[in-house]
Amino acid sequence: MPLTISTTMADDTLLQSLRSRLPDEFSRDALNSALQVLDQPENKMRAHQFAGTLRELIAHILSVMAPTEAVTRCAWYKQEKDVEGPTRRQRALYTCRGGLSDAFLKDKLKLNPKNLHREFSNSFQQLNKRTHVRPDTVLADPDKIEEFANDGISALLDVFETMDEVHKSITDAIVKELHGEAMSAFINETIQELDEIAGRYETGSVWVDEAKVIFLGADTIEYQVKGSVDVTLHYGGRSNPTEIDESFPYECTTTAPALDPTRFDSSQTTMTVDTSSWRQ
Repeated sequence: MPLTISTTMADDTLLQSLRSRLPDEFSRDALNSALQVLDQPENKMRAHQFAGTLRELIAHILSVMAPTEAVTRCAWYKQEKDVEGPTRRQRALYTCRGGLSDAFLKDKLKLNPKNLHREFSNSFQQLNKRTHVRPDTVLADPDKIEEFANDGISALLDVFETMDEVHKSITDAIVKELHGEAMSAFINETIQELDEIAGRYETGSVWVDEAKVIFLGADTIEYQVKGSVDVTLHYGGRSNPTEIDESFPYECTTTAPALDPTRFDSSQTTMTVDTSSWRQ
């Protein structure tokens, strides 16, 4: 089992929140090591060492969540001067928008990419402020060290919260655009479950009850759409045709290109309709 360090130098509630966001064992080991340093009263540089480890932890978390090769493939990515690879802000942005273009955000979702950058600029400014100790400053007071540690952890959690908020604003805006494409998917797809209960059927209204983004990457975006579909089931021959109107719940999982996020890839679309109520 992973080692859990008990420390009086950082708030337990903050630590629990941070641990829940750590992506791998290396992250957990790094955090535990940083906390161990805080519990070394004889170590005059413990605040500096804690801050240094926390900065390394931040860099590692972002590199796991936003790999360099994925971020640099995005249409919006621009290499910053005098920086090797993506910046921390660019990696954080990738976790929220994947490969969605600036044009799509502005024209389709009515979101200003500059505002997204600004939100992360504020978060990282606070993070930098809270995880650096001046070289000529030595924190010795345990209360001051505890305050410094809690401020650093809080600043990192604020970055995560900003990522969550920006991601939600983007994905909420996207799913509002999916109704028409979900209807087209029904028209274009042959639904096996409906074929099994009727010789012929016609699709009527398609209702979207829930739509969500389940993956947002550099090249693709994956959706899950749930709702109900009105259908007309046809039975009998020309001499005795019968039509029955029904409504069934459906679930659709599909993929779209990141550069055209509302165009479902038919080869990657799975549509299932629950007709169990018809069989009862």
